[in-house]
Amino acid sequence: MPEPLPDEARCRIILCSPPCRDDALAQAVGKLFAQFAREQRCTSWSCTSEHDGTALVLAWLPDVALSGCSHDKIHGVLAAHGRDPVPPPFCVRLDGGWRCLDRAGLRQHAVAATPLLDHRLERLGEWRARGLTTVGASWAAPRLAGAA
Repeated sequence: MPEPLPDEARCRIILCSPPCRDDALAQAVGKLFAQFAREQRCTSWSCTSEHDGTALVLAWLPDVALSGCSHDKIHGVLAAHGRDPVPPPFCVRLDGGWRCLDRAGLRQHAVAATPLLDHRLERLGEWRARGLTTVGASWAAPRLAGAA
C-alpha cells in the first residue's frame, strides 16, 4: 500500500452525481494518474472515493496545477462512468444522503447547520481538516434563503 500523501499535496475534489457505490471510478482515475506519472506530470498520487461515493478526492505531487488537457481527460473518465463532469455546485447531506444542488435547491432545502462538502479546497490537508463543514461555515452561506 502506498504511503499517504502529505497535507501539502495538491488536490481536486470532484462531486459525483450520482454517487459512486463502488471503487471503479477511483480505480479508472488512478490508472489515468499512472499515465500522468509516466508522462512526468506527477510523481505520486491518490484517488479515493469518500462520503458514500459523493466525493472523488484526487491528490498528487509535486505541487503543480494539472493542465487543461489533464482535466479534460479526467472529465472523459467521469463521463464514461456515467457521472456529470460538472454537477451542481453545492453538495449537502439531506435525509441521510448526499445531494448535489443548484442555488435554488440550496435555498429550498438547506439551513446553516446542513453538512456540506467543500469541493473548492486545493490542498489535501485543507480537505482533511475542513472538507466536511456546514453550509453556514462555508463559502455557500451567503446563498441561503434570507441571506443578504
